[in-house]
Amino acid sequence: MSAEKTKQRMVKGSDLLIRTLEEMSVRTIYGLPGEENLDIVESIRNSKIDFEGTRHEQSAIYMAATSGRLTGQPGVCMATCAPGSLNFCNGAAYAFLGGMPLVMIGGQKPIKSSWHGRFQQLDVVSVMRPITKLSTQIVAAQLIPIAIKEAFRIAQEERPGPVYFEVPEDIAAEECEEDELW
Repeated sequence: MSAEKTKQRMVKGSDLLIRTLEEMSVRTIYGLPGEENLDIVESIRNSKIDFEGTRHEQSAIYMAATSGRLTGQPGVCMATCAPGSLNFCNGAAYAFLGGMPLVMIGGQKPIKSSWHGRFQQLDVVSVMRPITKLSTQIVAAQLIPIAIKEAFRIAQEERPGPVYFEVPEDIAAEECEEDELW
């Protein structure tokens, strides 16, 4: 085997996230950019997906939930770490009670190592469990495509509703070999 064929292509977690959302026919993500999701925002910028910036996370989630209600396809919204993601709670309950397909992406401080200690780090995954169909944290970049496809399946299956997944800053920036994914 030649050296060229054995060389693997590296891809960032945030690029995997956005590529998978494109495969799921997502056209728009509503939300707020912030430190914990800057890699994701940059990947959106280089994609076909529109990013609709909002002034508050509640605006983003209500826009995404309404999009899901009107189209039957999960609306997608994004927030930064704990204080931002916690602002999704009212909208998540609205989508849960109304049977609206919705995928929420929450940012989080790095989980493998952190310069800030536990500053602004809360267990949002646990907070979201009672008002979502699924609430989870992605812990490795190569798991992102599987997690997103599962989130969309769960959000759309009968009775439709919200799904929350958290993408820590270091997982969004993490690189993995593309061949590891399949």
